[in-house]
Amino acid sequence: MIVKEIEVVTDGDLVVDQETLGAANLGGRLRLIIQEGEIRILPKSTPNPEKALEELAGCLGQEPATEYDFHLKIGGLYETR
Repeated sequence: MIVKEIEVVTDGDLVVDQETLGAANLGGRLRLIIQEGEIRILPKSTPNPEKALEELAGCLGQEPATEYDFHLKIGGLYETR
């Protein structure tokens, strides 16, 4: 369904304003897929860690995900032991 069609002649950078992104229900984080002759702008879904934990809850038993204790210790900025 086409909501709005705009013809653009570019001499430099192409800027898409917030109103146009809003009309396409796009906002926040986006991802661009670039192919020859085509650029697609799609929403970038951000992972929800709580949802992932709830999906994993019960894999080891019937307890909720908050009951799991993996005894992880943080060693550095990006290190888990």
